[in-house]
Amino acid sequence: MRKTIYSQQNQLLCKALKEMRERAGLTQRKLCRKLGREHSFISKCELGERRVDIIEFYWICKACGVCPEEETQKLMNTFAQLDSP
Repeated sequence: MRKTIYSQQNQLLCKALKEMRERAGLTQRKLCRKLGREHSFISKCELGERRVDIIEFYWICKACGVCPEEETQKLMNTFAQLDSP
């Protein structure tokens, strides 16, 4: 099994996190404040320098005002397209 941090799926996750934050009208710093995290947390997640676990993804979704289930389903659909021939 490859390291997930270098996968196409992780790149798509990073992109989705950034788009979600921008749609919410939040800067990285504002989102970090809402999450009670250090100011570089979201930057590292969006750049793919840090892995995001499912609980953190849930908290980020909630802080951005989006439905975690819907965002997860969107990602899963996108990931499935990578597996299609």
